[in-house]
Amino acid sequence: MPADPPVTERVHVVPLGFEYARLRQPVVDWKADAVVAVEHAGSDATIPYLDEFLAELDADERVDLVVRSCDIFDLYDALGTIAAAIDDYPDDEVFVNLSAGSKITAIAGMIACMATGARPIYARPDYGPDAEHVPEEPLHSDVDEVFELPTYPIDRPSETLVTCLSHIDEADGEAGTGRYRGVSKGDLVDFVQAEGFDFVATSNATTRKGYYRLLDSHVVGPLRERGWVDVERVGREKYLTLTPEGERTLRAFRYLLE
Repeated sequence: MPADPPVTERVHVVPLGFEYARLRQPVVDWKADAVVAVEHAGSDATIPYLDEFLAELDADERVDLVVRSCDIFDLYDALGTIAAAIDDYPDDEVFVNLSAGSKITAIAGMIACMATGARPIYARPDYGPDAEHVPEEPLHSDVDEVFELPTYPIDRPSETLVTCLSHIDEADGEAGTGRYRGVSKGDLVDFVQAEGFDFVATSNATTRKGYYRLLDSHVVGPLRERGWVDVERVGREKYLTLTPEGERTLRAFRYLLE
């Protein structure tokens, strides 16, 4: 008899900083099974509310607490530490809290998530209905150092894919007047032909079937591989709708169409 599959646990990687509620609340609300707290290396400062946070986690028998340290102002040290923490839980659901630490640990945490598939989270602070919790003074009065950070390339979608996402989005917005949600592949074939995209203009396709194949290889396939569209068969036709990730991608890169 085959063994039961392992139970997936929720793991929170939490760079520490001058926060308490924004660190604790996601752990409590999302019922974390393990917490990897990343503290600043080489600091002997005592921060009572951080000590309280770690003590509470350590006393909770349900939560497995691991404490790591790195230079939270060094991108590579922070990136390596966070990525290593993620890799320690390959079979679990890992979240990285970008709310505290330094701005550099937030950048490092996002890059680590993009490289590993972990999920970045952010706890937005509550400044009160009348902004009564906004600090009256700047958080920092002095600057220790100014330095440049390295950049990393992001797989930006092509203008063609963004245009097709926009067309699918517009068709889906008209669902109340149509029979089905989204846009049919037949409609999308007509659309890419009318737009005269390079992959259409330079092809040898002359039949409807040939254009369908072009659409699959240059549009539908890449959109599905990235998780940006869902495809549903209705009768003899297939309809495309945007996934939540596809909607977010369109919001982020719609500027390419302007």
